[in-house]
Amino acid sequence: MNPISVALKGKGLFKLARRAVSIVKSYGVTSGHKMDRALRQFTAILNRFECSATFPITAVALGRNPQMIKKYQGQGIEFAIHGYRHVDHCQFSQAEQLAQLALAKRLFDSVGIPVQGFRGPYLHANSDTLVALRHQRLAYDSSQGLSWEVLDGCETAAYRHVLSFYGALSANDYPSLPSLKDNLLRIPYNLPDDEALVHRLSLETTDRMNALWLAVLHRSYGLGELFTLGLHPERIFICQEPLIAVLSEARQLDPGVWIARLDEIATWWRARNEAEVEITDTTDGKLRVTVMGPSGTTVLARGVQVDAPTEPWADGYREVEATTFTLHAPLRPFIGLSPATSPELGDFLQQQGHIVEISEESHRYSYYFNQPEFTTEDKRPVLAQVEAPDRPLVRLGRWPDGARSALAITGDIDALTIWDYGLRLFGR
Repeated sequence: MNPISVALKGKGLFKLARRAVSIVKSYGVTSGHKMDRALRQFTAILNRFECSATFPITAVALGRNPQMIKKYQGQGIEFAIHGYRHVDHCQFSQAEQLAQLALAKRLFDSVGIPVQGFRGPYLHANSDTLVALRHQRLAYDSSQGLSWEVLDGCETAAYRHVLSFYGALSANDYPSLPSLKDNLLRIPYNLPDDEALVHRLSLETTDRMNALWLAVLHRSYGLGELFTLGLHPERIFICQEPLIAVLSEARQLDPGVWIARLDEIATWWRARNEAEVEITDTTDGKLRVTVMGPSGTTVLARGVQVDAPTEPWADGYREVEATTFTLHAPLRPFIGLSPATSPELGDFLQQQGHIVEISEESHRYSYYFNQPEFTTEDKRPVLAQVEAPDRPLVRLGRWPDGARSALAITGDIDALTIWDYGLRLFGR
């Protein structure tokens, strides 16, 4: 059952109607025409910066307004599943989640909207949700909240409460990066989002909103990670200046920021993770490296002599302008793992673009791990160790075409009309 419906159970129709009006006013949407105007304005800003966005939408809202959504899908917007209805999926059994996702996928297919991803209402998803997503062969889930500590004294009790409600993790402890497991990519959703800026933090000026989102952009950029910026389309007129500030800054950074939809990120992460690197020893004591990866694959090298053209990149790296080259270094500029090391650690490093070799000769490698146990909490410390620029290293870039970090613009659509919002109160 919809949590809002539970909260309102037993109240009269008058109170229900008054609550519906309150919700509609809080979102600034009173008609499909106004939502169309909001999406048009959002799309115009994206076009200005030559990028697009991903909008997860509830299937019932899509089913009531397919032509509006098809119009924007035709303009390059990606739409993902935001549940069949806007209901907490963690309230359902696995069988119920399988049924809900099947209904949603069937409805998307019936109106001709291709769908690859999912975001749970209220950012809630559990292991049964992931089973249901894999059953529907969806490419990614973007339900895990990840908070950046950039508030600089403006945190409120309301914001702390919503972080707890969402089950958000801290970006101080967990990297803001995709993670591929059992053929499903988990893509984090970053906080603070627009709802936090406007309602939880009650920021009164766009300058303060700008500052927070720009701080997240620069933090994620410095770490080479992903900023998944959340902006519900109905708030575009309130938050367009912070969005423009982020997109403008992202377009000026060098090395660049890859601005992409979530489905594009999922496609890239898989393809780059499947890249193959062949390393052979030459007769003159050098190493010959051949990289076979998708278009846009970037080879980065630091602290080594490369027999190929290179250009300065960042953090002491140079971008190698070849996919086959020889190099000379005092140590193998890759990451060595002992046979006893956790396979999950090797998989994590490979997903970051590192070249990993299993070996018992720890003295031959720039970095070497003998770590039988590896958990999610170990990811940030491992990255800090291998990204310290004090040893020779050759690796693949995380993002395409030499980008240092990535930015995804996304925002959920719970309803498109006042009718949708009203029916949402009744769990429909």
